Amino acid sequence: MPFRGSSPAPGAPAGPAAGAELAPGRQAPLAAGFAHATAHAPVPAFNPAASKGPADYLRAVRRRFWMVLVVAVPMAALSSAWALRQPKIYRAVAEITIDSPEINPMLSALVSKDIGQPEGHSAERYAPNKVVQLQGMALAEKAVTNVLSAKELSSFDDAAQELIVGNLQIKPIGAKTNRYAVTLEGRDPSRTSKLLYALLEAFKNEASSESRDRVAAAADFANDRLKRLREDLRAVEAELIDKLREARIVGPSGRNIFEEQYVNLSARLENEMGRLGELQQQLMIARTMPKPESISPDQQARNQEIAQLTREKKQLVRLLEKARGVQTRKHFNSDPYTKDVANRLEEIMEEIRELKVPEKVELARNPTQMILDHFQGRVEEDRANQQEALARMQDSLPEYQKFLAMQKRRDELAAKVDEMDRNIVSFDILTRSQNDPVRIPPGVAEPTVPVKPSRGLLIGMGLFVSLALGMGLVVLLEHVDHSVKVPEHVTQGLDLCLLGVVPRIRRSALTHRGGHLWASGTPNSLEADAFRNIRAGLLGAADRRGRIVTLLMTSPKAGDGKSTAALNLAATCARAGERTLLLDVDLRRPTLEDVFPPEPDKEGTHFGLVDVLQGTLPWQKTLRHTELPNLDFIPTGDPTGIPIEILGTLELRQLLAALSRHYDRVILDGPAVLGMADCRMLGRMVDASILVVRAGAHPLVTLQRTKTMLELSHVPIAGVVVNGLSEGVEHWSSYGYEDAGFVPSRGRTPALAASATP
Repeated sequence: MPFRGSSPAPGAPAGPAAGAELAPGRQAPLAAGFAHATAHAPVPAFNPAASKGPADYLRAVRRRFWMVLVVAVPMAALSSAWALRQPKIYRAVAEITIDSPEINPMLSALVSKDIGQPEGHSAERYAPNKVVQLQGMALAEKAVTNVLSAKELSSFDDAAQELIVGNLQIKPIGAKTNRYAVTLEGRDPSRTSKLLYALLEAFKNEASSESRDRVAAAADFANDRLKRLREDLRAVEAELIDKLREARIVGPSGRNIFEEQYVNLSARLENEMGRLGELQQQLMIARTMPKPESISPDQQARNQEIAQLTREKKQLVRLLEKARGVQTRKHFNSDPYTKDVANRLEEIMEEIRELKVPEKVELARNPTQMILDHFQGRVEEDRANQQEALARMQDSLPEYQKFLAMQKRRDELAAKVDEMDRNIVSFDILTRSQNDPVRIPPGVAEPTVPVKPSRGLLIGMGLFVSLALGMGLVVLLEHVDHSVKVPEHVTQGLDLCLLGVVPRIRRSALTHRGGHLWASGTPNSLEADAFRNIRAGLLGAADRRGRIVTLLMTSPKAGDGKSTAALNLAATCARAGERTLLLDVDLRRPTLEDVFPPEPDKEGTHFGLVDVLQGTLPWQKTLRHTELPNLDFIPTGDPTGIPIEILGTLELRQLLAALSRHYDRVILDGPAVLGMADCRMLGRMVDASILVVRAGAHPLVTLQRTKTMLELSHVPIAGVVVNGLSEGVEHWSSYGYEDAGFVPSRGRTPALAASATP
């Protein structure tokens, strides 16, 4: 019956039972409807390369392990040879100590501030900078020059770089320490130890010389600084002496003369005021107890005159004070009015003194009053002198402040000079007692045991890297390989049901037949079971859709194993009791002729399909009966000169209709799809077609193009068969992959197995 149907809807499980649909009595319309439905069915986007996981790459490595060995073995051999040829390397080790030179703090500050000492000479950066200097080319060149002869130096392009700089390592011993471990590696142990010691000795000498130069520069600068300070001190002292001579306001004690005079007058006036108070108290007591006394007229006249002069004196003192308040000292001393008032004041004070002389005669009569009058006169006089001393002191204050500033500057300079003297003395003592900034051992021991190379480690690493590169190459090839290797990828990418999976048939004497692999030679093998599964898938599809009699076996390209699949499927159907005809319709590459050779005693068996289509003889004359009772075969015949268009003739349709009436299963071994129209013409004449795909042979896009071409020609596709599967075969069988001997399993006896084998 004609085949009608389509592949399962997207998302439906693909399996052997999911096949095409047949409807009795409606071959052409239903086939066209099947092709139309599949042509418009949406194909889900699927990329097999993107779905690869670690398991896929591991299988690729296992499949191409020969490639891993091809890459790894030569590389491992080369790396091992290289490791064995590596020279021995010896390591000389020495421990050094780097201390920052100690300088007096004040001198150090002066050096850093005044003469621009570089920052690198700070205590924190001294040791790291010295380590960098030790790794430089200058010291290395000195070391190689001192150790190697001219002939030895000529054998190197750059001896300092090759022997020292490139092989020198310096590491601190512990955290925040000034001790360092210096190692030098080389091929000659004796030369290596000598070079290391020569390098350290040159480093020590240069560091010591640099320290001495720095100390000498600091000392010279300090002495120059001290010399300038002393010159400044002498200049200030000379200026101070000149100022004293010019101003004449400073006494021997260094204080202001007028200030001392004012202080002395104030103290004396205070004492006189106290004495005056005592006398007034005594006079008050005397008046409370008066004594008869008599004052002469002359004495009374003198007293009156003294009182009048005293009043005039007070007026003159007030005039002088008022004039001093409104005039400067310069104008006050030179003013004529002031001079006249001062002269008059002196005359009055002289007259008062003369009038008071006769009072001595009257002491016996009133001594307290006489003493009181005397103290009052002295108080008045001292007050006038105090005011005059205050005025002079105020006038001399600006000059005196200048003197004090000069005196302060002189004292500061003198203190700096004394401090610099002490620092220089301390600096001299310190520089004589300090050690060298770099201390090295007295010698470097010659190494006896090589530290490099570790040949075992190098060989092991070479082997590991070689294997890793080989495996990486395989993984890379697998990653860029977009061919479909897994059956699920085929069904998901094409949206077709999977009729079966055929493992790679192992070639042996039983399975080799006419250039093809004959699974029926080992009926108990996995390969034979695979074709039984394909037939079961066809039966399941036919039960749901209708009978499938004429079946076209095709593939995307030649070499996918469609002829072998057609041969073995036909044999499987025949062994199952179906009357089966195998028809070779591949006019371009007929390959089944040798599988079933012609019978010598039968007429016409050397003819084939092309002879039937040309009308030369009936198809019954071209039949070749095989050793299987239910299997017949019609070869292609001689296709020379026969056009391909013969496959689309009415004669072929009539032939297929006649064969369908005589056989239960007619299997056509057709040509490939891509690039040829043969298969597309044949597909329109059969009930269904099976697409045979070899695992790992094509990318998904090739298979999709094949399906598209078949659907455009309205060729019904029953399903897909994955052929030549080599990976994951154990997942498609419950009994495992048997050995090459094909020992019968599933309870069959050896005798029965032998009788089933042709």
